[in-house]
Amino acid sequence: GLPVCGETCVTGSCYTPGCTCSWPVCTRN
Repeated sequence: GLPVCGETCVTGSCYTPGCTCSWPVCTRN
């Protein structure tokens, strides 16, 4: 959906459902 989840994943993990890590930010379809 939105390209950015408003979450960073510098540690390599995303906590927002449906988001994946595209370092250093979380993204989703």
